[in-house]
Amino acid sequence: MKTLLLRPKATPKGNMSKVMPLGLLAIGSVLKRADHPVMILDLRLSSDPDRDLAEVIAEYQPDAVGIGLMTIESDDAFDLAKQVKELAPQAHVIFGGPHCAHEPQFILHDPHVDFMVVGEGEITIVELLDTLDRGGDVNEVPGIAYKKDEQYITTSPREAIEDLDTLYQEYDLLDVPRYFEFDCSHEYLPTSKRFMPLVTSRGCPFTCTYCHDIFGKSIRFRSPEVVLDEIEFLQKTYGVEEFHIVDDVFNINMPRANKVFDMIVERGLQMKISFPNGVRADFIDEEMIKKMKAAGVYRLALGIETASQRIQKMISKSLDITILKDVVSKLSRANISVNGFFMLGFPGETREEMEETIQFACDLDLSTALFSLVIPNPGTELRSMVIEEGEEANKSFGQYSIDAISSNSSKVETQELVDMQKKAYRRFYFTPKRAWTIYKTTPAKGLLAKKFLTMLRMTNPWPTGLNSQS
Repeated sequence: MKTLLLRPKATPKGNMSKVMPLGLLAIGSVLKRADHPVMILDLRLSSDPDRDLAEVIAEYQPDAVGIGLMTIESDDAFDLAKQVKELAPQAHVIFGGPHCAHEPQFILHDPHVDFMVVGEGEITIVELLDTLDRGGDVNEVPGIAYKKDEQYITTSPREAIEDLDTLYQEYDLLDVPRYFEFDCSHEYLPTSKRFMPLVTSRGCPFTCTYCHDIFGKSIRFRSPEVVLDEIEFLQKTYGVEEFHIVDDVFNINMPRANKVFDMIVERGLQMKISFPNGVRADFIDEEMIKKMKAAGVYRLALGIETASQRIQKMISKSLDITILKDVVSKLSRANISVNGFFMLGFPGETREEMEETIQFACDLDLSTALFSLVIPNPGTELRSMVIEEGEEANKSFGQYSIDAISSNSSKVETQELVDMQKKAYRRFYFTPKRAWTIYKTTPAKGLLAKKFLTMLRMTNPWPTGLNSQS
């Protein structure tokens, strides 16, 4: 079946990032190898996405259209599905991605969506298209959900793909150099525009209540040799100078992580490496730090979330926060920029616990910190906790953002929670010590002024009247 894979356009309420869509690329790659004609259209790159969508559908005439989405861009994805059905009524519209990990009613209530792929999609999408092509029974395809006779039907679960080395990417499905034109990145200050995201493992064995688990709780790894072969291919073919490894827990297997770093050095590869998605602080030692530095690692993020032991236990973070000061100090001394992920507004969280988290962040030798407002994403245990505490289940997630209140089950009022987030940024960033740490650990120093202005807008330290005149 002729398939068109779409990423929703960039909108202020959705996602503005223009990094490479690795999920669509993975799906497109298996379809290509299974002899299904496939095309990827990333509407975030388009200056006129409505026109481009109409032209591509008119020319390509797809039999199926797959749309990959995060929760925060679900409204944009529904709008896109409606457009697709108007332009190609015969096409099967299939949703996939993190928002489709659970709870089909949040997606299949929309009449323009025919199927959703639940969890890992590479094998599922091929089987689904093969079944549709021959007019078979889709109920026999594991790992999907659909609506029939006003009933939501979820088929049997799809087993995880164990051999990730078989899932190599067909990069010619994308116009790779286009992604070098943008400053947008998962990263704070990439050292080069010629950067690419890279996945070396899937899954996470931890049970944090706020996380999607689209790849399951069993971690699977690509072999270091295959990872290094891909890195070399991307450097030679596209001149990539920086890699952003976006695994959930890259360093949980410390010998494997160290082997990747060692092989980069052994092959004489020159690059910068960042871990913007977060690594585990409790799986970092001095040996790994040395190997990171030798391989080109200049920045990483640590998922800390909260300094409250009560909340750490409640969200099943399983992190001993007493080790963090030592780990962060060692990374900082190695001149590796460290970002800390924190969250404010957990169910039942008090003002005092938020203050404890903010102070803890300020006391660490972090270069940067992100203070997110808690998001009860569908399919997470955290959402169930919020609903149990009286929050109404909402089928629209268009307002979900790390900087917006979508649901507040903390012990402080909503406006105070917003003020606490701004207070956290001001206390963390506006000190001479932090300014020096950022300067010392940031290779792309020419972009620091731009980031500083962004931070001023985020924290809004001026009275409203003054700020509105600027």
